[in-house]
Amino acid sequence: MSLYTSHQSKMIGSIDRAVTDLKQIHPLNNSYYAQCLEIFEANSDQRLGLLGWLEANVVSKMSQDANAILSVGCGTGAFDEQILGYARARMNQVTYLGIEPNEIAAAEFLQTMGSQTSNQVDVSVLVQKFGEQIFENTFDLILFVQSIYYLEDRNEAIDAALQALKPGGELVIVIAPDEELNTIANLMWQRQMEQKSWFSDDVRAHFEAHGLEYGETRVSANLNANECFGESTEEGRNIVDFIVQTRADQLPTGLRDDISEFLISISQEQGTTTCLPHPVDIFRCKKP
Repeated sequence: MSLYTSHQSKMIGSIDRAVTDLKQIHPLNNSYYAQCLEIFEANSDQRLGLLGWLEANVVSKMSQDANAILSVGCGTGAFDEQILGYARARMNQVTYLGIEPNEIAAAEFLQTMGSQTSNQVDVSVLVQKFGEQIFENTFDLILFVQSIYYLEDRNEAIDAALQALKPGGELVIVIAPDEELNTIANLMWQRQMEQKSWFSDDVRAHFEAHGLEYGETRVSANLNANECFGESTEEGRNIVDFIVQTRADQLPTGLRDDISEFLISISQEQGTTTCLPHPVDIFRCKKP
């Protein structure tokens, strides 16, 4: 059964053709990306759902002794500080390492996580891309939280992460399905990066191709899109720019209109709130 109506499929085709015809699509610069991400996350209930699930199903199941945790693409630490809080409350010793190629975000990661540093907790960050270092049998938990999209070789990254785990350690990959809200971003990404983005199907395919046992869970979520339609607001522009991964106001008018029409077509009314579906999938793989 198709995920889209025939009209939505026609809209996607029209957007795809218009994107292909563009000479260039500029990605969001680092500072504006961070701004858009913050506004986007503030209007979505996805992060709360993810944190609750990870606390109940991953962190709470880990040893209460000493644990080493790696967060790949940790960003500013807004997500990781919550995970560290759960771990610190349960474990005798926590070593928490972030890997983040953006110097500004990495510095903020240390500042965000620093308040929890103590004799019990050690926090550090590497300002590098994942893969520029070699780890072997080092970590009890490795997290890719919405970050695997941005790596050059995602298959290689998964293999390196599994190698970096201690025996019995767990790899957790949080990634979006290629559905609805991500459809436009994927078209933009292909044009910007000249490669397809990765989604849930790709992670699933990697594990199955390598004969690895894994678990999969979907967390349902919604994005408050009230500011995205009708009269333009800065918050609405930030959300739409994050969805399409470029500045929408720099796109041709016809393409902007098609994108807006498509987003309206997938929206749902929940009381006075216009929502866009924003599910996420969690993959878990333990090292034997």
